[in-house]
Amino acid sequence: MSWLTDGELAQMRADVANLLPDTCSILSVSYVNDGEGGMTEAWGTVTADVACRIDYPSWQTMGHERPAGAVVRPYAHAIATMPYDTEIDTTNQVAVDDAVYAVTSVNNGQSWIVAVRVELERV
Repeated sequence: MSWLTDGELAQMRADVANLLPDTCSILSVSYVNDGEGGMTEAWGTVTADVACRIDYPSWQTMGHERPAGAVVRPYAHAIATMPYDTEIDTTNQVAVDDAVYAVTSVNNGQSWIVAVRVELERV
């Protein structure tokens, strides 16, 4: 028995899509020979112009800085909301404006998924 009809689910997804004011790029890593027997990471764009919304948890308000080792890192943790059919996983990074974030978790495997929610840590 389904609690939602296909039409209701489609409407919910459309409603969420209208609430995504920003765009971001999903990045993927490849390894390039450095010419000296080693490899270097190279991050490239897999998907550009993905609709998104970036939110900071309530404890991480604007101006809040968090100590990380011997340095202070501003706005280290964020949550991105993206369209329900966005392909992303924890091997990716997300670029928003001039900030780059590592993906730490994705809400995969949900029933009736309306949006992809991605937890991020600033790189």
